Amino acid sequence: MNLSNIKKNKFWISIGGVMISVTIFYLFVVNPFRLKNIKKAETIENVLARLESYERQGARLHNANWIKAEEDKLEAVREARGEYEVFYKERDSHLEKAFASENGEEIKDEALWKNRYIQEVNELLGKIRNHNVALSENALPFKEWKVEIPTWEDIAPEQKRFWIIEELINIILKKELGIGYLESINFEKEKSHRVSAYAELFSIVPFSVKAGMNVGGLLFLINEFLKSKICFEIETINVSGELNRLRSSKGADKPHLSLQINNIQSPSMVDVVIEAYVIDFKM
Repeated sequence: MNLSNIKKNKFWISIGGVMISVTIFYLFVVNPFRLKNIKKAETIENVLARLESYERQGARLHNANWIKAEEDKLEAVREARGEYEVFYKERDSHLEKAFASENGEEIKDEALWKNRYIQEVNELLGKIRNHNVALSENALPFKEWKVEIPTWEDIAPEQKRFWIIEELINIILKKELGIGYLESINFEKEKSHRVSAYAELFSIVPFSVKAGMNVGGLLFLINEFLKSKICFEIETINVSGELNRLRSSKGADKPHLSLQINNIQSPSMVDVVIEAYVIDFKM
């Protein structure tokens, strides 16, 4: 083929070039754009199909206002929880403190703490004697350390038990209750089912109190438990008959049984057994 023939077919060559250019433009520009739009359309169709499904099921769609309202509710719950935590920490503060030294600082030395414990126990026993309340033998579950120096692992629970005993004694010695005889204050083993649902928030210290008191002071006793600075929770109160524990001559010989027998055997005196526990918060 010579140049003259090529020139004669110039028109068709130009047409072929244009077709090739159009094909390239379609493959590399138009077709990717078309495929991208097809994918967008499929995505929109899927969203519409899901919306129609929610509508058929009666599902509630959450708009920005609804989300904002729910966030406000959560914030209100957080604020309320913060207030509760402050309240419970204040209620728990008395149980968590340790004995203080003469300068008001908490005692950090184990031996000094032991000496202070013995001193506080003796002062509390003297306070009971001054109020003419009779005690049975081993009525109070104070720890006897003997020659050992306790570790802080041992001190922590005994410190809490002391505060509980002290508060119970302060209640028992109130004249309005008319308690003439304290048989025992005992700490019980914790029952796991009591706090299983709230174990992350608090533990409990179960105890029982057995005493002889004037029947007219029962409501006052309950009120004193409820308004105490320690979080007492009463489980049961059992009341029975006339107090007769001190009628035996064996008990009358003990020096700590200083209460007059005639007063104890009054017809208005009853035996009271209280099962309760203290809430020990972990906040």
